[in-house]
Amino acid sequence: MGRAVVALAAVLALTANVCVAKTWTVCPAAAKAADCDFKGDKALPEAVARAADGDTIRIRAGRYTPVAYQDVPFRDLMVRAFVVIDDKDVALVGEPGVVLAGNDKLPTSAIVIRNAEVSLSHLSISGFRYAIEEDDIYDGHGIFAIDSKVRIDDVSIEKFQKMGLSGRGDTQLDVTNLRVLDGHVGVWLHETAYLRLRNSVVRGNDSSAITAYDSSAAHITGSTVEGNARYGLYGNQQAAVFATRTKVADNKLGNVNALAASRVLLEEPN
Repeated sequence: MGRAVVALAAVLALTANVCVAKTWTVCPAAAKAADCDFKGDKALPEAVARAADGDTIRIRAGRYTPVAYQDVPFRDLMVRAFVVIDDKDVALVGEPGVVLAGNDKLPTSAIVIRNAEVSLSHLSISGFRYAIEEDDIYDGHGIFAIDSKVRIDDVSIEKFQKMGLSGRGDTQLDVTNLRVLDGHVGVWLHETAYLRLRNSVVRGNDSSAITAYDSSAAHITGSTVEGNARYGLYGNQQAAVFATRTKVADNKLGNVNALAASRVLLEEPN
């Protein structure tokens, strides 16, 4: 009988230490809902800071604009961001009508993810700008992932001044239903980053659409890459870009460009 009691006590102690995943609700400042855990333009960064591994952040419809920023060191640079997700496993889930909106008063990037496992869905990111075009501060980006695993679904990144979606270091990007429109470089991969892109559109950007450098790689299926001011699919160094069942058309300097030892292969759609 004594052993059974001891064993039960051990089980209860272990159970007590198990963290239960929580859902945090973020709302715009004017929201009147009773279940808002955080409100206003600081709400999303505050919710991310509070969240623990496994938590979900639900974002109510509305416009969220940076009023502060965080700097994330990366190599000899600083990535300046509205929202920083660092070293945790969380999900950001937007309702229809969620907009993360940059502004001229506070140049930042939208979301920086470092050493984390993150899911992003149902978000619109628009208008993020830089203060100085070429300096040691990385602002003006959309989503910037460093050494992370990131799942993205139903996200738009528009009217950004630098890169829309960036994968750096050993990042893995699993992306569906992404729209990267009317910005600068659509997708930017370096080091050993890997991108799986499906059912997405990269259109109307004033540089190249999908770029891969170093030993990074991209696999693109069922997507549209068109009307960009430089190249549609671009590789350099030892990078590889493969596209199947994808329309790549009307990119001003060419639909495909492979430099150095890179490989860029486009399977013509039927």
